Amino acid sequence: MTIDYVSIIAMETAGIVSSYEHDRRAAVPWSDRWTVGTVARHVAGTHHVVSEIVRDRPDADFGRFATLEAPAKDAPEFLDWFRSGTISLLDQLSSVPAEDECWSWYAEGRTVGWWARRMAHESVVHRWDVDAARGENHAIAPEVAADGIDEYLDVFVAASRAGQNAPSGPTISFECSDRADQWWLDLSDPGSRIVSRQPRQATTQVSGTAEQLLLLVWGRLTAAAAGVDISGDIKQLDRWAELVPPM
Repeated sequence: MTIDYVSIIAMETAGIVSSYEHDRRAAVPWSDRWTVGTVARHVAGTHHVVSEIVRDRPDADFGRFATLEAPAKDAPEFLDWFRSGTISLLDQLSSVPAEDECWSWYAEGRTVGWWARRMAHESVVHRWDVDAARGENHAIAPEVAADGIDEYLDVFVAASRAGQNAPSGPTISFECSDRADQWWLDLSDPGSRIVSRQPRQATTQVSGTAEQLLLLVWGRLTAAAAGVDISGDIKQLDRWAELVPPM
């Protein structure tokens, strides 16, 4: 199944805007600092900058954040600014070939298509944040959540462990209970990772719906709150933030 990343960005961002309009001061449960307004400001700024990165490819990079002129998240003009950045991003991602070369902070992701996927999952996770702040449960489609797990284990675990020279750890398997998807994450070498779809001997086995697993690996929910099943050396998941330091 082909995932329409551009449509996901549009839909999930609309949900973030709606939550901002409802209560921008609502607190995001997993953070002691973030509110709906903080999430909206982060997403809006990222949309503006990534739009410029795609437009001015292949050399434009995150240095654009330094020159970004952004209104305060409580300013009357903030929502119009937010919407204009999203419109620009969607236009760029819809009109530029996915295979075109483009800067990325991830060495293996230097294409426009990589950014479409990244921005889609950025929108999905932050839509969950703002809905949780409002006490609502926004369901994530299993195929989208599974793709988000795949991205996280491949891209973010690699970048996080390399950037902070994370210690060696176990091999952990993640199995979707609502899809035929499974991953083996080998953390045996410090500062690196191997992600495999082929079975490996795993110290710890984690099973749950794709949505549950996505929220677990992103640190939005603990294993208990996510409702996943864990077998093997269950204490290894307590080391998740050490093995995969937050970026």
